[in-house]
Amino acid sequence: MIGYLEGEIKYAGNGKIILFANGIGFTIFIPGNLVFLEKNQAKLFIHTHLREDSLSLFGFSSSEDLDLFELLISVSGVGPKIGLAIFTAADSTNIIRAIESTNLSFFTSISGVGKKTAQKIILDLKSKVGKGDINMKNLEGSSELVDSLISLGFQKQEIAPIMVEIDNSLPLSMQIKNALKLLRK
Repeated sequence: MIGYLEGEIKYAGNGKIILFANGIGFTIFIPGNLVFLEKNQAKLFIHTHLREDSLSLFGFSSSEDLDLFELLISVSGVGPKIGLAIFTAADSTNIIRAIESTNLSFFTSISGVGKKTAQKIILDLKSKVGKGDINMKNLEGSSELVDSLISLGFQKQEIAPIMVEIDNSLPLSMQIKNALKLLRK
């Protein structure tokens, strides 16, 4: 896998560059807020994304950004294009802050990220990047369900992973039944 490249920029477009390194021109997708000029030198940390029908490279200016990108795309429903869109919307500090503060609206404001995906990102990554407890009140509509499950003796750490699987449009009694089934697994 390709993990790092440095060389001369042969082409700089919107969201991608062609980096000439060791006699090869690599097309690398980059966040929209990362700007390069043609004929300049660049050093990028690379995520190699291999699918059955394509090989894509995604470049970041720091290893920390690459690590956060790889955490984001480890969440079910978040692919490299959505991960890149998140990095285009904000830098890694603000992305981590949005996860830590359970800022659902930050993620839903990004094209391609719905409410359930935003909840999954926050719930899956909170313990990996965040400090403190998940603020369940910010996960829209889930506070009554969480309070009910806590009163039944469950801990927030047990409840958090199943929250994205509960349909909030159902009546509370059905939400509780579905949550109990998931918690018994």
